[in-house]
Parts: sequence; C-alpha cells; structure tokens
Amino acid sequence: MLWGKANDRGHVMVALDYFRQNELNRGQRKYLNCPEAYVFRQGSNARADLIDPRTGKYHCEDLPVGQVWTYDYEYNYLGGRGNLRLGDGTFVGPVNLIQYQYPGETLNLPPIAGCGDYSCFQAPSGWFPTGYSPASHAVQNDFNPFAGRQTIIPRTERYTLYADAAYHLTDDIEAYGEFLGNRRKTAQHGYRQFWTFGFTSSGSYYGGNGSYWAPGWTGLNFLSPTAVTDHGVDASQRVDYTRTLGGFRGDLGGFMRGWKFDAHVQYSHNKGIYRQEQILKDAIDASSFQTASCVGQTLPVSGKQCQDLPWVDPNFLMGKLTPAQIAYLFDTETGKTIYNQLSAEASINGNLFDLPAGPVAMAIGVDARRDSIVDTPGAITLAGNAWGASSGGITAGKEVTTEAFGEIGIPIFRDRPFFKNLSINADARWTNVKATRRSDGFSETTKGNWTYKLGANWAVNNTLQFRGTYGTSFRAPALFEEFKADETGFIGARAIDPCVNYAFNLSQGNIDQRIADNCAAAGIPGNYGGGSITATTHSSGGIGNLRPETSKAWTASVILTPRIAALPRTSVSLAVDYFNIKVKGEISQLGAANIVFGCYDSPNFPTDPLCSLFTRGGPEITDQRAITNIYDKYINISSQTNTGVDFTLRVAQNLGRWGSLTLLGNATRQLKDKKQVLPTSPVDDFNGTIGDPKFVANLNATWKPRGGWSVFWGAEIYGSASNEQRFKDRHGGSLCQSSIIWGDYCVRLKVPTTVYHNASITKDFGPANAQTELTFGVRNIFDTKPPRVSTIGGGGLPTLIGPVVGTSQYDFLGRQFFLNVSKKF
Repeated sequence: MLWGKANDRGHVMVALDYFRQNELNRGQRKYLNCPEAYVFRQGSNARADLIDPRTGKYHCEDLPVGQVWTYDYEYNYLGGRGNLRLGDGTFVGPVNLIQYQYPGETLNLPPIAGCGDYSCFQAPSGWFPTGYSPASHAVQNDFNPFAGRQTIIPRTERYTLYADAAYHLTDDIEAYGEFLGNRRKTAQHGYRQFWTFGFTSSGSYYGGNGSYWAPGWTGLNFLSPTAVTDHGVDASQRVDYTRTLGGFRGDLGGFMRGWKFDAHVQYSHNKGIYRQEQILKDAIDASSFQTASCVGQTLPVSGKQCQDLPWVDPNFLMGKLTPAQIAYLFDTETGKTIYNQLSAEASINGNLFDLPAGPVAMAIGVDARRDSIVDTPGAITLAGNAWGASSGGITAGKEVTTEAFGEIGIPIFRDRPFFKNLSINADARWTNVKATRRSDGFSETTKGNWTYKLGANWAVNNTLQFRGTYGTSFRAPALFEEFKADETGFIGARAIDPCVNYAFNLSQGNIDQRIADNCAAAGIPGNYGGGSITATTHSSGGIGNLRPETSKAWTASVILTPRIAALPRTSVSLAVDYFNIKVKGEISQLGAANIVFGCYDSPNFPTDPLCSLFTRGGPEITDQRAITNIYDKYINISSQTNTGVDFTLRVAQNLGRWGSLTLLGNATRQLKDKKQVLPTSPVDDFNGTIGDPKFVANLNATWKPRGGWSVFWGAEIYGSASNEQRFKDRHGGSLCQSSIIWGDYCVRLKVPTTVYHNASITKDFGPANAQTELTFGVRNIFDTKPPRVSTIGGGGLPTLIGPVVGTSQYDFLGRQFFLNVSKKF
C-alpha cells in the first residue's frame, strides 16, 4: 500500500508492505520422503539399492533410528579379530550397528551367536546387527518418524514501513530524508540424533563396574546408544531493522552554478533475537559410562535434578520420550545480535569544461562510516552446555572506515564517421579501515587501499557499439569475520577421515594411491576403523591474521541494434558481454571435511598448511589415531576466478490491429569458476558442477493485444550439470565402488537441463489515474521437481534434501497459482 502527495515545493511518500509465507516441510512433498541410494550395477540400468523386506521397495537411506553402536575393545585395543559373531560363524567388526526387531517386522536375520568366551559380544533378544555382508541382511531402520518435520522453506513473516520526503528550502537547495523500518520473523523445525557411551555388563574386565543401563549386553565392547528426536533443534529468529537518512542537495550557485552537491548522514540499527532449543550437555554427560543411579544428584551447569535414562529402550531410541525426560534433556536459550552503522557522505558533481564532443564531467566526494557488532549467545551456549552444538563467547568489535573518491567522464568524438560517440571514464577510491576488538582493545589498520576503474564506450553508428571496463575492488573483512568469538562444534569424525579402511577403499578404487600412501606415512593401519564418533571443530574470527579481499575485473561488450528493411515494424537489439573476474584473498572458512581431505590428498603431505589445521589423538580419548580437533578459522584463500559471456536479445514486433509482441532472452555461458585454496593447493574448477551449471537462461514472450490485455509466457532454464568428475577425483578415478552393504555399485551424479514454465494474463480496467489491474497466472506449470542423484558414496556428492538436489536453482514449492489485484485511487 503506497500513498504520496506533492506540490511545487516538495513531496512526501509512505509505503506499507506485509508479507507472509507458511512453512514448507519435507513431509508435504511425497518425493522427499524416501532418499533411496539410487545406485546402479556397472554398465547397466539395474539398480544396486537394497530392497527393504518390510516394504518390498528400495531401502530409504535416511538417518538410522533405534540403534546401538558397539565398539569392539578386543579388536581395537587388544589386537583380536573381533568378537561379534553371527549364527553362521561370521565375525563382524570392529564397529557394529545393532538395531531392534520391532513388533510386526518379520525379517529373517541371522542371530548374534554366543561363542562360549567371556569377551564375545551378546545382545538381548530382539536385537540384530546391520551394516554387514550379505547385503540382504543389512537392513537398517531408517523410516525416521520425524523426517517430515524438516523445514525446506521456513515460515516467514515480514512487516515493512518506508517513507521519504523532500522540501525545497530555496530554489537551489532541497532538504530530504528517508526512513525504513522492517521486522522479519522466521522459524525452522527439524530432527537430530543424540547419543552417549557406556560399558556393557562385562565392563569390569577393562576397569568399569559393568553397565548400569545395559543389562543383558555383554562382551568386551563399549556401547553407544544413538537416539533420534525432534527436540533440541527447533529455532526462531526476529530481526528488527531501522534506517534513517537526512541530508541536503542542490546547486552550489554563484560561480559554481551548474555544480550539484549532496551531503547526508545515515544511521541504521539492526537487532536480531534468536531462540534455539538445545540438548543439555550435562544431562548427557551424566549418562556417560554410567555405573550407578544418579538420582538425587544435581547437574553441575543446568542445576537440574539428575535422571536415569533408558538408553537401550527401543522406544527411547525411537524418540518416544516422556514429558519428564523432555524437560530434563532439553531447554531453550535466547541470543541477541546488534549491528549499528553511522555514516556521513558529501559529494559534488558537474562539468569542468567543454570539448567539441561535449562537456567533461567530474564528481568527487568523501565519506566516513562506523560499524559495530555485539553478538551475545544464549546462556546455554555461553556456559558451554549445549551438547553436540557450538559453544562460544561474546563477539564484539567495531570498524571505522574513511574514504575519498572521484570520477571523470571525457567525451572524445561525437557524430563523426565511424565515431557516432566515443567516450572514456575513470574513477578511483581511497579506503582506510581501522578494526578494533572490544574484548581486549586489539586494533588493526589497513591504510591507503586504492581501487580504480577505467571504461570506454564507442558507438560506431546507430547499429554497432562497443564498450569495455577494467577495474579493481577492495573488501575489508566483515565484522563477524574479524571478531567472531572462539566457537566449538562437533562433526562425525569417521565421515570426514579418508584414512578409515583406506586399504580396502584403495583396492576397490574408492580412493587414489596418494591418499593411501599419505595415510600409511602417518602411521595409520590400512584397516583402521575410525576410533571415535565425533571430532571437535574450532572456529574464530581472524583479526590480526586476515587481509582484505582484492579483485581485478574486466568486461568487453558488443551491442547490435540493426534495422531490418524487410521488417519495418520490428526492432531488434543484441548485447554480448564478456566478463573476467579474479578475486585474491577471498575470506572464507574451508570446512572440516575439506581441511582433512585436502591434507591427505596433497602432494606436499605432511608439510601442506592444511595438515596443521587438525590433530589426531589426545588425552581425552583412548585411540590416539582418531581425529579429535579441527581448526577452521576464517582465512584468506588464495584465489578465485570467474569468466563467462552474457547474452541479451530483444525483439519487439508491432502487430498492427493485433497489438504488439515482445521477445526477450537473457542467457549466461559460464566458462570458468576456479578456486585455489592455498598457493600450494591444486586449482579446482567448479564450472558445470551441480549448483553451478555452465548455462542458465530466461526466455520471455509478452503479447499485448488491444483493450488493456497482456499475455505473458516465460521459461527459466538451468543447464545440465555433473559432479561425476569431482567424485572420481576423490575416489581413485572411478564412479564405481565396492561396499559390504551394497556390493559393487556405481553412482549417478548428473542432472539434466531443467526448465520451469510460467504464464499469466493481465487485464487493466479504468482510466490511468484510477486504474485497476487484475493478473492471473501459474508458476512452474508442469510441476517440475528437483532432479535426483545418488545419495551414497561419500565425497563429491552435491547438497541434498532427501533424494533430490538441494541447490538454489531448483523449485520445491511446485506448481503455484496466483491472483494479483492492484488498484490506484
């Protein structure tokens, strides 16, 4: 809703906007329910997926539920061959997944066999091992009861108020102001796992007193019951943003008449309140290797009264918690982030003098800006009591930026043969940034950062035009990148460790020889089982170590606007733009998996800088080979390069009594998207990978017959893409792997060209000053779904949501009908 009023001295305008979008969750889209493995036998279209005997359909490779992991003490620490034996005599180890045979399941699974040895593993009746050969027996309970709650598109509500006003104080000077206020509320839901560790009832053999919560579980094993829940993950946010600007603009007058000035001050305030449900660490810790009841004790951080939890109860593992257990294990915290910015800018622009081709124009100015951040996490995070989540401190600091800038435009030729117009322009900016961390007053200043741009425009005639630019840019580290307080989190250690079972993986072509050689050089045996379930990630800001990002970019363009004599009522224009952008020192976090894999895949192992960013072993664990800590600070990566060509074609046809037809096409052909993490790292080209297609386009057609009608059709096109080469690079040059569960299988990681069709029809009613406009349309007419790829196989897979690609190009809402009505009063 918009209102405005104006007279010969000024104007005022106010706009109000309200937006609401309900949540789209995974359970609302049937095709997201079952993430099948979607793998194939080599050289054929025969699926290699497991068949779930409970349904007769392909098995869902979702988050396993109702499980207990066993860690074979005899195998890992005493040098034995493994102590879990099936009824057919097969030994299974060293890390096993045991799941419950729920009522109604009629799986013909070999039992766990006793072997007459004190060390042999035994589970109570109803439990069976999974994750072993033959594949027909390796069926996990993956029908997650909470998967349908996972948020795909969050619930969003947004309120916006905008106003601007201006008033001429004199004929030459105008005062003006703007105000923007916005409130955004969002919420997300999901599910997660949580687990603990403990002895079996035979725990006295290795120093324990036997498990308190696992009667009937025997053998030389540690246990790790792993439950699933829809608690400890829900989150909501409220962000309030205000921006106020006031200033003066006009003509300088006097001997500088014709020169314009603009001076303004702006203040913005951004306050974010975020709520997060957490699992309490001290509640989980109370169960770790528990040997006696904890009832009557008080938890050390949360202050709650300790409860004994039924960790091996199948109902508990499936997330069927009592209200008392929910109140004990979970709590909600509230954090707050405040950004403030105060800035002032003044500039003048005008013509210096005249040349035969026109006036030489110039603009100069200065600005100063102060940005600050204070991020205060919730009480649970500050106390380090958020289990399986980040713990961190208060992030606080400020940046003061001062700049001076100038621009000049020079006309060279005008209305001459082969030079209908030739002009050049140049601009430059000087930037100085001082960053100060609030906690200790540490400051860092970057001075004298010059950036510039040169451009030229040459119109040969009315049909042919060339233009080009070359420029540099500069970006100081953002507030959060500089000042982020030390933060810890957790990640699955086995999932990111390329040295797990590397001898087997090398024999099956799952990794290349260099990774295997580097793992062996680190003293890790070829049959290493992983050793730990999680590693701790450490993240923090980079003040004192980060340098600004810089870039160089150049563009070259050709514009054609031919007149076609045979089509006198047709206008055609075509623009072809080449771009080449190279960024140095891009500020980023590498991610834990990239750090570890990059180290072991490096020809410079173990001196590659990535190898210094993680550790194995430590006093907190028994297995000194296990990855324990990964240090993922904000750093400057070496370089990133992006090149491509943009195409824009517009054809407008006057159809006479049938109105007009306009065709518009925009397309981009990306040629390179390369990134090099460190100067010693290989260059990685992402061009054409899933989420980064080589070709994208929009094609639109608009027909406007007479009578206020308009008919629109459009197509959004996202080109084919593939992660298969990236997968090969991480798996010994092959798309095919071997697994004790799936046998020999090959992944498919290609997506076809995807096209979304949209159409609408519009009718205008009434005179222009009181017009009503009615539009009815359909988006994604054919209800095109995101493409499928393989969901198993390890490194090289794209981002997934359930069984489909989860990158931003693809539509999860599906076919949408809309009706828009607008009215002018």
